[in-house]
Amino acid sequence: MIRKIIQSIKLYLHRKEKFYGLSISEWGFVPGNKGLYTLALLHKSASRYTKSGTVLNYERLEFLGDAVLGAIVAEILYKFFPNKDEGFMTRLRSKIVSRESLNIIAIKMGLSEEVIAKSDISKNKHIYGDVFEAFTGAIYLDQGYDKTKAFIENYIFPHYVNLEDLVYVDKNYKSRLIEWAQKQKIDLNIETIESNARRSKFVCTISIGEDIMAQGIGASKKEAEQNSAEKVIQKLQVKAQGEIEI
Repeated sequence: MIRKIIQSIKLYLHRKEKFYGLSISEWGFVPGNKGLYTLALLHKSASRYTKSGTVLNYERLEFLGDAVLGAIVAEILYKFFPNKDEGFMTRLRSKIVSRESLNIIAIKMGLSEEVIAKSDISKNKHIYGDVFEAFTGAIYLDQGYDKTKAFIENYIFPHYVNLEDLVYVDKNYKSRLIEWAQKQKIDLNIETIESNARRSKFVCTISIGEDIMAQGIGASKKEAEQNSAEKVIQKLQVKAQGEIEI
């Protein structure tokens, strides 16, 4: 209890101070071991060494931060979507913690400007996402799980994670299928034609290579394509016995 009161007083007294571009009130805590955060920004090209020969850079913190961030995002999604299944939450977590998403967050936060490197890292698309994970690991070691979760939940999510957009993307079966096919370098063909039927005006046929995977019908072109793509995804997942993420 006393410790919490002391932390609250420290947070109030330092609330306007800046730490890597954000005010202490935005971080939600007063950093303790600042060396951890410096280490989180140290690229391997600028590695330092202890007297015993231990290599110091952000890679170990990145490993830790990856696990911590995954657990925090999983907990947030579990509580936010009480009626959604494991597959839905897994897909959303994957999008949130993807290198592309974390890169954008790190750049918008300004962490990309703080990276210490002795080589050209501008062309490496994974660096800044790695740094964000390392920074998460630093927060965890410095402040513990609860403060790290509070920072992700109260600052990162409101500013950089739009759950409504992610849910829309998850329901967009056509986009999910196209994205999966591109990553797997699979030849996907989607052909939609108008139908003569009264109720269903459009028919969509989806093929992988020479194989027709499914047909979907709908009152609109979009509806037909979504129905067909959903069937293909279900078919692929059944065939793979649940070992495929689309």
